[in-house]
Amino acid sequence: MAISFAPSSARHGISEDRARYVAETCACPLYSGRPGDEDLVIFLGPDQNGVPLEVMGIELADEQLLVIHAMKLRPKYRDAYKRVMECRGR
Repeated sequence: MAISFAPSSARHGISEDRARYVAETCACPLYSGRPGDEDLVIFLGPDQNGVPLEVMGIELADEQLLVIHAMKLRPKYRDAYKRVMECRGR
């Protein structure tokens, strides 16, 4: 999967390397069920230093991902983060 980054992805100070790592290692990406957001993918997981992050991207043609958001994990994703980590076997 080729990953590119929108300027908005840096808004919260998360580097492209950290966001890429989470997107590439997330065992169970989450897909939006909201109408109009079918291409939105949410990746939850720790970065290289173990910091829990949320990374959101839009799936484009030809297996490309445009990352539009990256930040430290917010409380609203804690339960989903636990489920994703269970997928990883942690």
